[in-house]
Amino acid sequence: MPELWIPSGTGHSDFTERKSRFIGEARKVSGAEEARLRIKKLRLEHPRSRHVAWAYILGKDAALKGMSDDGEPRGTAGRPIMDPIKGNSLTDTLVTVVRYFGGVKLGTGGLSSAYGKSSQESLAGMPRVRLIERIRVELGIEYSVYEQVVRLIREADGLIVQELFEFGVKVVVDLPVSMFEEFRRNVKDISRGAAQFEVNKKGESNES
Repeated sequence: MPELWIPSGTGHSDFTERKSRFIGEARKVSGAEEARLRIKKLRLEHPRSRHVAWAYILGKDAALKGMSDDGEPRGTAGRPIMDPIKGNSLTDTLVTVVRYFGGVKLGTGGLSSAYGKSSQESLAGMPRVRLIERIRVELGIEYSVYEQVVRLIREADGLIVQELFEFGVKVVVDLPVSMFEEFRRNVKDISRGAAQFEVNKKGESNES
């Protein structure tokens, strides 16, 4: 599967094509319900608009897809919005395009071009980060190896979630799945096998 990206901010576009105004937005959504709520909110914010077309791709494997022409001729809105999302290898991404009809018909080719342009420009202005599949690990280590373990966490592109200093040190860390086995071997080596590991959550998706 190709490398995937997720939004870390919002992108917008706004232009007029033969008197019709197209207002685009690209943003992160965590699921289909969140996407539906955003679309519903846009309809309320733009009550005089003729259409609110949209497309999204969701999931750590980008397997969940949805789109709507919202009353435009079939294939002239949802598909042109969707294609740039796929082309940018994005997931957990919703792109919406609000259209105010200006009285001049654009034809199927003109509509496809305008909706595609709105999606492309919105995505071009949207910041993004690489999606990394991670697991959460709880480490129990001695004080004497703490600094070395922190260095290994950084080298493995890990994210320290929590640290607790008592009789020993407890470190909760989110690690890329691809780095986990090597990280565990290295920690076992420097701790002479004394480090304790507990994997709490597998297959979570995080960005870094």
